[in-house]
Amino acid sequence: MKLTKEQREAVLYDQNTILSACPGSGKTRVIISKIVRVLDEVRTTPRRVSCITYTNTAVHEIESRIQVHLQPDDERYFEVSTIHSFCLNNIFRLFKHFVPGYETGFRVLTRETPDFERLVRAVWAKHNRVDIGYSDFEEFTQLRLDVTGEPVGNSIDRGAINAQVAKDYWARIQAEGFIDFANIVYQSLKLLREHAEILDYVSAKFAWILVDEFQDTSDLQVEILSIIAAKGRTRLLLVGDQVQSIFRFAGARPDLADSFAKKINARTDIKLSGNFRSSKPIIAHAERLFSRNPPMAALGSSAEFTEKPEWWFGNRPFDVITERFLPMLKKLSIPIGNAAILAPTWFSLFPLGKLLRGAGIPIVGPGARPYRKGQFAPIAEAVCGYLMDSNGSGIASVEKALFSTLLDTTGRPNFGIFSYRGRATAFRLIAIAKELRKTTPGAVPWLRASADAFSDVLIEEEYMSREEKQIFALSVEAMNADIIKNKIDPAGLSLDDLGIYASPNTALKLSSIHWSKGREFDAVAMIDLHERVIPSGYSTSTEDFAEQKRLFYVGVTRARRYLLYVTERQPRNGPSRYLLEADGVGFKAS
Repeated sequence: MKLTKEQREAVLYDQNTILSACPGSGKTRVIISKIVRVLDEVRTTPRRVSCITYTNTAVHEIESRIQVHLQPDDERYFEVSTIHSFCLNNIFRLFKHFVPGYETGFRVLTRETPDFERLVRAVWAKHNRVDIGYSDFEEFTQLRLDVTGEPVGNSIDRGAINAQVAKDYWARIQAEGFIDFANIVYQSLKLLREHAEILDYVSAKFAWILVDEFQDTSDLQVEILSIIAAKGRTRLLLVGDQVQSIFRFAGARPDLADSFAKKINARTDIKLSGNFRSSKPIIAHAERLFSRNPPMAALGSSAEFTEKPEWWFGNRPFDVITERFLPMLKKLSIPIGNAAILAPTWFSLFPLGKLLRGAGIPIVGPGARPYRKGQFAPIAEAVCGYLMDSNGSGIASVEKALFSTLLDTTGRPNFGIFSYRGRATAFRLIAIAKELRKTTPGAVPWLRASADAFSDVLIEEEYMSREEKQIFALSVEAMNADIIKNKIDPAGLSLDDLGIYASPNTALKLSSIHWSKGREFDAVAMIDLHERVIPSGYSTSTEDFAEQKRLFYVGVTRARRYLLYVTERQPRNGPSRYLLEADGVGFKAS
């Protein structure tokens, strides 16, 4: 694998390192190269290498890209996961019998779990609240615990939930055998603190731990790494960029990097300054926001593109997208699937998504999927995606979706899905889907028929029990109810509509800037760039404004060739300060 001098130095250094990596600097290439190199140290030993990254999307990218560099059986010696999966599979699931209430098992609770809203309503009823809306449910997804076990998070800071409500919520879900992501991490920390044999097991297991997006690591996660590092058996490579720290609501604290580096005696002077993603004009805008030392340099194939970032305004974002952005994609021969619309929050994306969908423009993101995912949607979408484009990566997507579906449905991870037998099961489902497509036109009838047929196959193959058969059917009816609620004609929804959510290569992407992190696009339109939106109206402190500027920076640095800033013709509160000369990319106020 070809590496720059900076990248090679990071890969070859064999002690604790905190690596500063600018946007588009090839940090994933460094991480993959590091994994491949240190596999030589652990191959044929009982030890392993762990790579922890921020999202499942990043997990899948690293897993897919590393395959060509592996030797037979190397999968036994490394793992790639989110912090929640790392804690779940290496600590909590193995040692849950030490945690009161979970001795006999548990189910992971997410926003998509059918019981979630019932549990939230029950907790609010205890506190004499019955008028529960969408945002009230979302507040519970932002709850976290600090290193002492106290409730923290945006919802606590804003007063939407108080500490007692949070504790009652966690007590309620534990009483019913559920655990959420926040408690998976906190309970894992407690197990490491309170049981020396568990810490010995984890530190002996991992020769190396690599952490991607380290700037977005919370104090709780840093404490877990600190405890493991203190045993002196595990070396760390921590890759991040403080200028891209945008997840403070999830507990991220960029200031932790410096103190943690001293704590583990990590090297901090290696920097990746070459940007292989963006054109020189786009990098110039990024440097105006945050100048780097050394300056970020355009090194990739996009370096010679000359299109300057533009600022356009219209009566609605939809007008600018259809009258400027989409025509520019056509002019520059950029496929619509390689373009994205980013916004500071989801709220402006929902109405835009519905307008674009109504105009016949294929989209993936808010306003595209007219239902919540639930248990059956992931496998249904993956299978439909395979039917649209049956290729090698498609079957891997079906297998991953099947694994996630079964984990969500049964609460049990079944890694046999990734065996020969599991692949045979996936192809059985695909064959059934093909036949049903011939006889059952329309997405909703197909969903009902396939839910019944798929569950029969999975019961026969002993991946599900007969008692769990109705879960798929109930999930489909919930999807149908959402479709009707969102005023989508079920008869007009096709299997291709389902498949595009799993195979989005031909669709325009809609995303919040937060969730575009780690991604890149040939063309980007950033919408809703107004004061009190970015920076947010909730911003009051110096750190609030600093993080909002970093958020704007992340949006800018997602673009390779063409970048369009969008505001409204009669803007609310004026254009964002980050568009202008004094504190932004340098446009003059109009």
